[in-house]
Amino acid sequence: MPTLLQLFVFLGLPITGMCYAVLGALKLPLAERLRMDEAKVGGLVSSFGIMVGPIILAAGFLSDAFGRQPVWVGGSILVTASLVTLSRARHYPAAVIAVLMLSGGWAAMINVANPVMFAAFKNPLTATNTGDFFFGLGAFLTPVGVDFLLRKFGYGKAVSFLAAAAAFAAVFGLAVNLEPGAAAGNAETAGGETGGFGGLLRDPVMWLCTLTLMLWAPLESATAAWSTTFVKDQAPAGEEEARSKRVAEWTLSGFWLCFMGSRLLMALYHNLKKTGHSIEEARVTHIVLAALVLLAMLGLTRSRRRGLTIGLILSAGLLMGPFFPNLMAVLLDHVPGTLAGRAVGVLFAGASIGWTLIPLLIGGVAKRTGDLHRGFRVAVADALLLLGLVIWHFLYARGLS
Repeated sequence: MPTLLQLFVFLGLPITGMCYAVLGALKLPLAERLRMDEAKVGGLVSSFGIMVGPIILAAGFLSDAFGRQPVWVGGSILVTASLVTLSRARHYPAAVIAVLMLSGGWAAMINVANPVMFAAFKNPLTATNTGDFFFGLGAFLTPVGVDFLLRKFGYGKAVSFLAAAAAFAAVFGLAVNLEPGAAAGNAETAGGETGGFGGLLRDPVMWLCTLTLMLWAPLESATAAWSTTFVKDQAPAGEEEARSKRVAEWTLSGFWLCFMGSRLLMALYHNLKKTGHSIEEARVTHIVLAALVLLAMLGLTRSRRRGLTIGLILSAGLLMGPFFPNLMAVLLDHVPGTLAGRAVGVLFAGASIGWTLIPLLIGGVAKRTGDLHRGFRVAVADALLLLGLVIWHFLYARGLS
């Protein structure tokens, strides 16, 4: 039988996945509702990243000092309010405000979710991949659910249903003890208990992880946000508009299915291993995944056939799934539980820079050139830098740099 803390991971993490995927799922109907061009879409996606940095860092200090429960509940309430606002938005500025609220609430929830999932299982890589599988489950179900709700109830009521799900997360968070004790981090590290937060900021591993996520996060968000546009724009001549949209939405769902499926496989693999977890193995996996994602991004800039584009998007989801859980395991295995909230805060605060700038650049280039494929050359450059960084991280850990 799962513990109550594990039950929280199984039921609470899908809500955070919903928050992450909802903007991509609503992008097409929202763009039509508010008459947005690709530059405004890029601005809206970037708006999600703006609040993540400061809020998740503040949430780290608050959760380490006052406990995780009030941070989780407060974040859930803010997400609920943001979705209610988005359901009623009639103008672009209102949508931007709603997305800023959404990202702030999501950031608070994520700051709590990562240390909690890490403490809920014995093996660090099993813990993060299992927790993030359920995160991915929420992300996967969101486009499917949104598509159904939009067709059944219309835009306003559909988004209101999502707000109700976020309200459930707030109520459930009140019923669970989110302070199961210190996470299984290594207190002997440079960023450990002797150095406190100052030591954490001087820790090279902390900054290598932060820079890695800074380059990685926009690849995930940009692929999810623009996958529907890629597919819809490459519809065969004469195909009905409704069918083109449906294929685009189901491609996005397939992306998230591959995304979460690869996390589940990674969790099962590490759970069944007899030799225990290997953080070095996670670093090697990062190099392989970064190299393959680079090829997928390059393929998206060149593909002009819908079938190939769909294949590239699904492949990207399969490759992207395990990257972040493994990175989080590397970080939380390195720091003590007393600094877990602040470590997660620093990680995402740095990542929010890339999260904000890269989609904005993609959207800007796409608008200026009139070609989203050219815009995704920015993603190719990002992926190339990422590959170099994860190789550097691996060499640093091996003491070769």
